[in-house]
Amino acid sequence: MNVIQTDILIVGTGCSGLFAALHAPKYKKVLLICKTTLEESDSFLAQGGICVLKDPSDYESFFKDTIRAGHYKNRRQSVDIMIQSSPDVIAELESYGVRFTKDAQGNFVYTKEGCHSHPRILFHEDITGKEITSHLLEEAKKRKNLTFMENTTMLDILEEDNTCYGIVAKKEEELFAIQSDFTLLATGGIGGLFNNSTNYPHLTGDSLAISLRHHIVLENPDYIQIHPTTLYSKKKGRCFLISESVRGEGAKLYDKYGKRFADEVLPRDLLTQKIYQQMKKDDTPFVWLDMTVLGKEQILSHFPHIYQHCLQEGFDCTKEWIPVVPGQHYFMGGIHVDAYSRTTMDQLYAIGETACNGVHGENRLASNSLLESLVFARRAMKDLSIKTAKICLNFEKLIQTTMKDLDVTKYASMVREVIKRKKEGRKMNSITMSMNVDTLILQALREDVTSEDITTNAIMKGYQSGSVQLICKEDGIIAGLPVFERVFQLVDSKTEVTFFFNDGDHVHKGEVVAEIYGDIRSLLTAERTALNYLQRMSGIATYTRQTADLLKGTGIRLLDTRKTTPNMRVFEKYAVKVGGGYNHRYNLSDGILLKDNHIAAAGGIRQAVELAKEYASFVRKIEVEVENMDMVKEAVEAGADIIMLDNMSIDQMKEAVQYIQGRSLTECSGNVTKENIAALASTGVDYISSGALTHSSKILDLSLKNLKAV
Repeated sequence: MNVIQTDILIVGTGCSGLFAALHAPKYKKVLLICKTTLEESDSFLAQGGICVLKDPSDYESFFKDTIRAGHYKNRRQSVDIMIQSSPDVIAELESYGVRFTKDAQGNFVYTKEGCHSHPRILFHEDITGKEITSHLLEEAKKRKNLTFMENTTMLDILEEDNTCYGIVAKKEEELFAIQSDFTLLATGGIGGLFNNSTNYPHLTGDSLAISLRHHIVLENPDYIQIHPTTLYSKKKGRCFLISESVRGEGAKLYDKYGKRFADEVLPRDLLTQKIYQQMKKDDTPFVWLDMTVLGKEQILSHFPHIYQHCLQEGFDCTKEWIPVVPGQHYFMGGIHVDAYSRTTMDQLYAIGETACNGVHGENRLASNSLLESLVFARRAMKDLSIKTAKICLNFEKLIQTTMKDLDVTKYASMVREVIKRKKEGRKMNSITMSMNVDTLILQALREDVTSEDITTNAIMKGYQSGSVQLICKEDGIIAGLPVFERVFQLVDSKTEVTFFFNDGDHVHKGEVVAEIYGDIRSLLTAERTALNYLQRMSGIATYTRQTADLLKGTGIRLLDTRKTTPNMRVFEKYAVKVGGGYNHRYNLSDGILLKDNHIAAAGGIRQAVELAKEYASFVRKIEVEVENMDMVKEAVEAGADIIMLDNMSIDQMKEAVQYIQGRSLTECSGNVTKENIAALASTGVDYISSGALTHSSKILDLSLKNLKAV
């Protein structure tokens, strides 16, 4: 296989990839590749504008607007970096010739969009992304150390011992390798996975699938933004975005009766919900947007591109309302990176929409995307420029190893699956929690505080408001945040908790998971009980995720058992679900499982199954535990719905599965651990149950630190 060598490889030529390249040392060779042409990136499509800290007095409101739009799930350090860096970025863009709209005196004109409390958005007509990206591309083409390859697809990264040494790529029908000291992934979003998206269709999340393949940590892959307003069309293909600036300038939304139904400048996710609800209520495939209120002059000067496109679709937006419908627009999740855009793999960085640095939280604030991409692209290049790369001693062998089991046809389904899994069970049901869990939490609190917290009462004579941070002390999967919060609220209902992660998220050593605000006395009293729950549940979720990952691609579901800690079952089984496992029966009332002693009491498997069918409702499935092939045959003949192969050898289980041939579902059980589960998966069973998920997982180390009065 042909090998191309370069100092720095950038996969993607949108604004983040180009901006990073422009900050590379001039003595370094930089190769930029893109999947199609240089002009076909979503950066060219950005309409609204780019945010900037126009004045120090706007810092607080800019910060608050960003985290409010993100539902307070943003990484605050990242938000601060973005805002503080914005004036320098804008100045640099101007030095490349980017023309932001100015008034007659030469001052910037700022516009305002949804969820912004003040105008702070710079723009160029309604093609700000094209204006910025085209000038970056023009500047990049002047640099002698930069080389471009179009129509080139990354197939996989070349990795050894958690270090990236380049990629395998394809151009037309030619396969080749690119060996690089450092690699930056700037591959954009995931709109190509959706039927209705404003993105280019070739953006299919390849970097995410490759990350999954190499165990590179992803963050919030289900944080997907649906833009409220794309132009409704019956034509197939990419949706046309109607910029949020239109509504920021005063355009109004109407239902089919011509009545307003929502605040047009709500955060994007909330407005999208309102529009979907109205469409369902009206039984229509769209709602109406009135731009005529802006006036023809404003439309033609600020939104000429939107005006022309609407005309091509048969609508004159200066004279008539236009039909709009929500469409997938942006990806807030992605490859987990730190403040310097470093992934969890050495010599590999991720920037732009494919990366998740936590700036956007759960929902992106309008016009923050271009700014965030540029700020963290620059930080990535500055970081890697001062590093010395490791050397791969046998690059040819690494290529051969990588190509052995490469199957890019699975990439799209891998990304869809991780998004789906993340969405499932993200939150513990609040109603169920208050009904079934409060009593258990109160018992735990009473166990810890029989009459008073004597230490706290000795040093705190009265009320003092304060805050404390929940700090992660080792990498793992967080689980139990609703329970953690509930402990504090049961001690003092006025306590407030702000989370920066969700259950199921991968957290890293040193990260701030949450901040708790309230009476310091309450914070101190609730601390231990809250941490006990969270550490235990997070430990289970972490072990479950590690075990479930070993079953990826097999179709086998990982189940827990009833081997749980007394009075902790509801918490521990929830943690298993968060970790990617599934719950077996919750308790003895939840399902019929005929074990050896039940079978002995009934006089045999056939008799036990008949008695169970006679007693239980017909909707109940009947599972039978067996220990040898004779019992397997008897269970099949008796009509068992599920057959549990308990403590049988690998060969015995393979024989049993072959004999059953799908007539019953099969479950493997007995001394199942993370260490032997891969071998058990080879038997072909439908389920593997493991008591180790709840009885052998260690806690995840977390602590409350940095207590201060506020």
